[in-house]
Amino acid sequence: MSDPLTSSAAATDSGPRARLAQAIASADVGLAGLSGGAFQVEDAFLIVWLLAGGSIGRLLGGLTLADGLTGLAFMAAAALSLVVVATRSPGDPAISFDGEWTPRAYAPLPFLLSLSIVATQGMERLGLASDWVVGVAFLVTMTTYLLASHLPSLPRTERRLLIVPFILVAGTLFGGTVTDLSGLFDFRPLLGDPKTTVSGFLGQIGLDVLFSGFFYLAFIFAPRMLAEAEGTWRAWLARYGLFLLVTIVSVTFLGAGQPG
Repeated sequence: MSDPLTSSAAATDSGPRARLAQAIASADVGLAGLSGGAFQVEDAFLIVWLLAGGSIGRLLGGLTLADGLTGLAFMAAAALSLVVVATRSPGDPAISFDGEWTPRAYAPLPFLLSLSIVATQGMERLGLASDWVVGVAFLVTMTTYLLASHLPSLPRTERRLLIVPFILVAGTLFGGTVTDLSGLFDFRPLLGDPKTTVSGFLGQIGLDVLFSGFFYLAFIFAPRMLAEAEGTWRAWLARYGLFLLVTIVSVTFLGAGQPG
């Protein structure tokens, strides 16, 4: 999905930032050709991470410094996401309801929840006190929302890339939860049972939606929407559907839910 503001900036600048913006825009256009405009580069990153994350997680699990490494990664992702929150891009709409039921209006509060969880998890993995993290996250995010019109400007492409580590960390958290509740996304028992009915599949899918829907809203939708206000509810529903499908495939056929 090409961004006219990004394309315009790229046309007047031949430096690294312009080339990066052009590469991201080209990738978006390519994905749009396959999906009718529903998917973006971030969706591709997340799919690859969900499919490969199980193996990576088992590898890191065998390292003595795993908690320290993941703690640093979580804190770095949280810090980069704050850069996104504390900046704006030209043409960004204001974050407000204004009587309109838009995806953008519902992003701030779920993001505050996910940021608090990621930062708290990072502090705990580093062995540091985390009691103050939620309060700081609340003050910082609420202050930036109130001062939105006075925030410094940053190109939209760069803000999108800065939020990617947070999304991948979210995928790591989700993968850890899936490992604990692998039966929830594991369809092998149903596939191996000749007495399985369509209602059995629909019932399990319903449970998967109930479990993963809120996670996707807080950890994927909200941070991405704050980085770039784009996409209709229909597009975001398609993105969530792809996320759910890849998670099921990863657990059922790639063993992502199996402990290392």
